[in-house]
Amino acid sequence: MNIIYGGSFNPPTIAHLHIIITLLKTFENSKVIVLPVGNDYKKPDLIDFNHRFLMLKLLIETEKKDIVISDLENHSGYSGTLKALEDLSKTYEQLHFVIGSDHLESLKTWISYQDLLDKYPFIVMNRNHFMTKEQAEMMFKDVNHKFIFIDFDMDVSSSKIREDIDKNKKYLTNEVYQYIKNHKLYEVL
Repeated sequence: MNIIYGGSFNPPTIAHLHIIITLLKTFENSKVIVLPVGNDYKKPDLIDFNHRFLMLKLLIETEKKDIVISDLENHSGYSGTLKALEDLSKTYEQLHFVIGSDHLESLKTWISYQDLLDKYPFIVMNRNHFMTKEQAEMMFKDVNHKFIFIDFDMDVSSSKIREDIDKNKKYLTNEVYQYIKNHKLYEVL
């Protein structure tokens, strides 16, 4: 199984690392492909792809086995998750897509979300018991889908970390924190 874990990773946190580790432990003999969004993804305060890519490399440094960081969206641009998974399926088989339970509510606004749900199983990281599997099933009862729920009780927000890097450095690995400081990232001007 190949597990696609997409996001902005702005910055990558210990929660991102724990999700990756949890996925690898839960789905033995699988690979996690981390897919950071490219620079053209319209999100406020998104720093350059190359910084996020290098910080992800630092994040997984001690856990490298069965983890790949993809630069797909840095080269191809953002065309939606379905397009990214279709592109990745040319290289990887048996794709599963990771999503936080808090993002299920907005999933119906995603590009071609019905095709995405129909083609790829979703691994739902249920942060702090945000919703039950039954609630998610009810929300998408009219769409062909497969959800695999995993409880994940680490509440760390990249946006909160960006507000005050020094105050929130406990949510970053030392290597990522040092990279941020050395490159003067997320500083308020």
